[in-house]
Amino acid sequence: MQSVNILGIEISDISKSEALARVRNYLNSKYQHYIVTPNPEIVLKAKNDQNLRLILNHADLALPDGFGLKIAARILGQKLHHRITGADFMESISMLAESEDWPVFLLGGMDEKIAEQAAWYLRYKYKNLKIVGHASGGVVEFKHAKWQTSDTKLIDHINKSQAKIIFVGFGCPKQEKWIYQNLDKIPSVKVAMTIGGALDFLAGERKRAIYLLRRLGLEWFWRMITESSHLKRIWNATAVFIWTSIKWRIRMFKYRENAAAFIVNSKDEIFLIKRADTKDDHWQMPQGGVDSNETPEQAAIREAKEETGMRNLEIIGLHPDHHAYEFPSNWHKFNNGYKGQRQNIFYLKYKGDNSDIKLDNREAIDYSWVYIDDVEDMVYERRKQMAKMAVEGYKQIQNDKAEQQN
Repeated sequence: MQSVNILGIEISDISKSEALARVRNYLNSKYQHYIVTPNPEIVLKAKNDQNLRLILNHADLALPDGFGLKIAARILGQKLHHRITGADFMESISMLAESEDWPVFLLGGMDEKIAEQAAWYLRYKYKNLKIVGHASGGVVEFKHAKWQTSDTKLIDHINKSQAKIIFVGFGCPKQEKWIYQNLDKIPSVKVAMTIGGALDFLAGERKRAIYLLRRLGLEWFWRMITESSHLKRIWNATAVFIWTSIKWRIRMFKYRENAAAFIVNSKDEIFLIKRADTKDDHWQMPQGGVDSNETPEQAAIREAKEETGMRNLEIIGLHPDHHAYEFPSNWHKFNNGYKGQRQNIFYLKYKGDNSDIKLDNREAIDYSWVYIDDVEDMVYERRKQMAKMAVEGYKQIQNDKAEQQN
């Protein structure tokens, strides 16, 4: 499936008919699937929310809901051919569900009345559509490390309905995170889709822009007139989003500052992690970008602690040279917003006993202490040059230390 990458978010570039064909396949599959509908505001949120970014990028479909995404794609040197709004695609799925007799559940809205009115509207428009349940979900809050609704019987309610499709309209990021964390608890559902404020539109609580404005990509203008209380959100979704895309494009001509942690234990073994976000056996040293408010030294310590859980770390040296490389493909450049990376290699001494090692499972799924002469062979192909450089630098530090002692 063709896609474009906008500020690190993969957007499906697919026609409505192709998307509906995929939904049909999903409904006939034994697996569960979820569809998200990112717009400029959501993409901006995901840029600063790693969990939201992961959820959007793992969706089966990420439909472009917002004309600004087409503009941003152009700015970033890509072309987004299609645009499918969440509200329109929800109705397209409802029409398909009517013909296929697939049961539907509506979740969201400002209160129970909204969900009920939206259900009545859809039943009126699609006479044979089987809506087997609806609920607002109550208050959606982050409790006990996950998003939960105040409706404690909600999951049971959905399961009893035996719905195959669920539309979730809690607003971003609640709806995306609720689906990601709860989809496996509602096994009858084959397709879950985020719909934002679509239930409010269907219930008549909010008015959508007229077709001509939607066609011209001027929904933001309509919202500015009718929802003046949301001016900050409208500003973010228009001016801030476009300016951020321009800065992202300019940044793609630069190298990202990166700090790598060459961690050594008391046995002179080197710490390597196995990355979690690739199918390959991708072994590397802990590393990450240098934030604007920190030094490379601080970044090396922070990345090492975040990825490994280690606390008893001390910087014992810095390689005198940088290792710079370009990202291997345009996808990597679009996804990261840089031409490549310029790495500072820091040498860190670990004085612990491994009891504090706790991997960040978003970054790494395994670790290993490796004999120094085996490091270059074990690391991933693209990491070998930097690994060789790091090993030689550490051996030089050891030789200098030995000469001083003599």
